[in-house]
Amino acid sequence: MARVLRKRELYNKYDLLLPSKFDGGYLIIALYEKLKNREIEEYFTQKEINQILTDIKTDFHLDSVRQWSNIKDNLFHYFLRSHPDEPWKYYLTDYAKNVVDLMISKLENPYKNHPLKKSVQDSFTLRHGEIKTVEDLERKFGRIFIQGSKQIITDHLESLEDELREAYKKLNDILRKEDEQSATSLVKDFTVVFRKFGERAEDITESIISKDKFLNDLLNIVDQFYRKMEDDGKFDTNNVHKSKSDWERAEEIFTDIREFFNSIDRKVYIIRRQINHASEKLTELQEQFSARAFFRLQLKKLHRTLLESSQYTTEGVRFSNNFPLKQVVYEPIRILYPKHYEFEPPKPNIIVNIEVDETYERNEKQKIAKEINRQQIINQWVDKAKDILESKGQLSVDELMNSIVDEEKDLSMAYQVASRMTAYTSENSNVLIDVEQKIISLSQQNLSLWKTKIMK
Repeated sequence: MARVLRKRELYNKYDLLLPSKFDGGYLIIALYEKLKNREIEEYFTQKEINQILTDIKTDFHLDSVRQWSNIKDNLFHYFLRSHPDEPWKYYLTDYAKNVVDLMISKLENPYKNHPLKKSVQDSFTLRHGEIKTVEDLERKFGRIFIQGSKQIITDHLESLEDELREAYKKLNDILRKEDEQSATSLVKDFTVVFRKFGERAEDITESIISKDKFLNDLLNIVDQFYRKMEDDGKFDTNNVHKSKSDWERAEEIFTDIREFFNSIDRKVYIIRRQINHASEKLTELQEQFSARAFFRLQLKKLHRTLLESSQYTTEGVRFSNNFPLKQVVYEPIRILYPKHYEFEPPKPNIIVNIEVDETYERNEKQKIAKEINRQQIINQWVDKAKDILESKGQLSVDELMNSIVDEEKDLSMAYQVASRMTAYTSENSNVLIDVEQKIISLSQQNLSLWKTKIMK
């Protein structure tokens, strides 16, 4: 019931919330501009208001405008107030300023000259090691904390839609003037406007790539909380309730951001359709130019034939060869037939049931399980090496490889762990690698390497 009453109140007070242009709307905009340009004081008088109304009458070539006494009662609801100590002076309310600011930002959107990709990257980027707890995730991407970033992306897309709508209107205007302009000027005008569509298409593509990478990184973090919950369920049952709560909060944040980007994808799809339609318009224009050029070429041929087949006499122009010759349009009939034809019915396909080789299946499953276990051990050693690097600040590669060989009896595991730690230094600018030209031999292994340290 309260909702219905609010809606009814909106309808009843619409003229007070948004007055028409000659019932105070233009007056509020003019007062705002003069205040911003410091042409009048913050607290202005009726004299200045009457002068603005006179200017509006002159600028818009009106016979008359509504006087201040007729419109002030409506404006005093939301747009104007009297000075408490000097009642003959007035000032604009914050609501009035916000309404005009909203109109200006709609026409002069600040995001028009900024790439969408940069806005996405500035607002939605995950750096390695940035999120350690679910509280870090909520402070970074929680529903409340991310409202500003969402609004930036939404405003950016809205400005992009407005910009493309204006460009699309220009393209239609250019096509309507096709008969009035030469082909060269028409193509030039069309290309200038169409370049904007190309730039925006490239910007949208890069933005989608950045968005997809962010969602993938965020999903990996949610999966980390899920794995933590599974581990606690096996080894630390006292902490499993907190781990489950952390995972549910992380999953809720991911779902909220994913739904937001799904709505963005729908808007981007509409924008891309506009861009594709503009591309079709360009193709259509090219086809029209081609048809017009062919028609003009045929006219030139006809004109040359007329000149070659006629002569001027005292009686006027005479054609020397009964031009134009007329005959019935004729085109030979073409009969198409296949060169070869198979008259035999097609042979049916036969399905051969192959028996299951249980021994081969068992061996392959064992190989897969062995390889999965091997990769898990390598991941555990990589995590352990990172923990050593975090706690001690440095890591000796040869000592790490010796420890792996002694415990796992597998040199290839040690080599893969060392390779992944070396790649880890390349991905993180705060991690350094120091290679000393000193040969170190692994114990009980026929392998030598440079003495290498990883430092943080």
